Amino acid sequence: MTPITTIIFDLSEVYLTGLKETEIYLSKLWGISEEEFYKKMHGKELNDYFHGKTTEDELIEAVLKNNSWPIGKQEFKELIRQNFKEVEGTREIIEKLKEKGFRLGLLSIHGKEWVEHLEKKFDYHKLFDSILYSFDIEVSKPDKQAYIHILERLKVKPEECLFIDDCSKNVRAAEELGIKGVHFKNSSQLKSELEKMGIAFS
Repeated sequence: MTPITTIIFDLSEVYLTGLKETEIYLSKLWGISEEEFYKKMHGKELNDYFHGKTTEDELIEAVLKNNSWPIGKQEFKELIRQNFKEVEGTREIIEKLKEKGFRLGLLSIHGKEWVEHLEKKFDYHKLFDSILYSFDIEVSKPDKQAYIHILERLKVKPEECLFIDDCSKNVRAAEELGIKGVHFKNSSQLKSELEKMGIAFS
């Protein structure tokens, strides 16, 4: 069995929360279901933003125009930023893996302006050997090309890698390429999964 040398993380809901927390907050505030809010937010406009085709301002303007939500553009932008927070325990795991000598990658579906804010606020980019965002390449998980791009950047074979994501279909897509996968639920569960693979934290 080929040993794991490289571990690739997702960003949203694995290392950082953010848009999801904003959706939960506003759906409760406005008395609509989270599912309804999600459908209205996660349309073509957000997909275009994540693939580098539009700016954050254009995204917010389009979403507000389509939905007539009682919030201004600047307030919405600031609210999203306020809800970006670290997932408890994940950074410590990443730092420990780095100490142990694993090569680390980040493969994320995200928008340019949000990432600029996040990298400045959380300074996480220094933890990874290679980082790849959907807006960089106009491709996102679970498209196989997204995984191939990060493997090429890290200069590793699929069988050497472990991929961690909170979305099960993204994990399955990685596994279909020969990458080992963990469906992330929380940092304690991740630590337990890693220890089962022989990666000790004690």
